[in-house]
Amino acid sequence: MLLKFGRLTREHAIKEITNLFKENDSAIVANFARVNVNKVQNLKKPLKASKAKFKVVKNSMAKIAAKNAKFENLAPLFEGTCAVTFCSQDGFLAVSKIFVNFAKENEGFKICGGSLAGEFIDNNKIKQLAALPSREVLLAKAMGGMKSPISGFVGVLNNLVNGFVRVVDQISKKKATTA
Repeated sequence: MLLKFGRLTREHAIKEITNLFKENDSAIVANFARVNVNKVQNLKKPLKASKAKFKVVKNSMAKIAAKNAKFENLAPLFEGTCAVTFCSQDGFLAVSKIFVNFAKENEGFKICGGSLAGEFIDNNKIKQLAALPSREVLLAKAMGGMKSPISGFVGVLNNLVNGFVRVVDQISKKKATTA
């Protein structure tokens, strides 16, 4: 009976990981062999805030689940003490920033790679993505770029109107003094 329980538990775990892969269109695999549990718990807090799911996995089960969920490109990454962070495409940038910062602080933490909307992303590309500004910052810069020419145009029109008012005022003063 113990053997059957183990097989059922294994099948349930594979099904759970497969569902996580299917529910999320992106994932990042990391190796955390020399990082203590308290630090890993501290990593989970910002990941939860960014709506990502961090799951420590057994490599053989993760490989099967990745293949079942059409994430075959991640299967070779499951070596050593691994965890997978499941996220949406929108959350991938935030998760990559969290991972890169955590890896800088903890030398035992290594980003192995990931998958963004079905495309394999290696650890160097993840680091490059983490260096990008956030979506909000990019939108603010775009809006500032669009606002700048409009503000300049408004300033030119304002100066033109003010100049016209000054000329009319000077003409009226000149007529008042000569009359």
